[in-house]
Amino acid sequence: MRRSLLFSLLATVVVMAGCPSKPKNGECKTSDDCKEQAGFGKFCVEGRCQECGADTDCQAGFVCRSNKCIPRPECSQDADCGAGKTCQDGRCAAGTSSKIDCESDAQCPSGQACEAGHCAEKAPGGGGCGGEENAAHFGFDRSDLDSDARAALDKVASCLKGGKGGRVVIEGNCDERGTTEYNLHLGERRAESVRRYLVNLGLDPKSVKTTSYGKERPICSESTEECWAKNRRAVVRSEGADRS
Repeated sequence: MRRSLLFSLLATVVVMAGCPSKPKNGECKTSDDCKEQAGFGKFCVEGRCQECGADTDCQAGFVCRSNKCIPRPECSQDADCGAGKTCQDGRCAAGTSSKIDCESDAQCPSGQACEAGHCAEKAPGGGGCGGEENAAHFGFDRSDLDSDARAALDKVASCLKGGKGGRVVIEGNCDERGTTEYNLHLGERRAESVRRYLVNLGLDPKSVKTTSYGKERPICSESTEECWAKNRRAVVRSEGADRS
């Protein structure tokens, strides 16, 4: 009896030794190991469960970048864009270069102002009321207006209502962190927050438009918190003002 029980225990040990435990906490040997782990990607890439390892792992219209599926970029080089446009952060944008030429008006020739990183002739109309010097700035990943932003916009609204500006466009901008697609949406929310505030102050809703440049038009090029804070902004300009 004892011998039979001993053999049974030994057999159980042998079976358990031959059946290693399944990987967990996002670890894997094959993609099959990922399918049963909730909260992790379904593809095994270098021992970890990831969202993707190749473009074919993503749905149509998306590509795999850093093991994440993101919307397929509009372009990868200038040749993919039409005349007068360049490829900037995966999108075709007007202009010839995303190079930063200036960070303040002091770096531009007399009669010019630093607009979106480039020196341009000072624009009439809304450009005299808004511009970079009266931009509304935002916290990281935020689109609500703080007291400093509201104070800047109060000046812009007063100037515009005083007859110094006509139709204006509000440009939403972000810092370099995050995907192009996400920052375009964040820039839209920031521009819309400014539009609502200006309209509440008495501006004609039909005279105020919004657009978003996401992270395509920084005014500071360094990867520091100080620079990122400068780039997280919404700028009011006269519609059609030259920013090239």
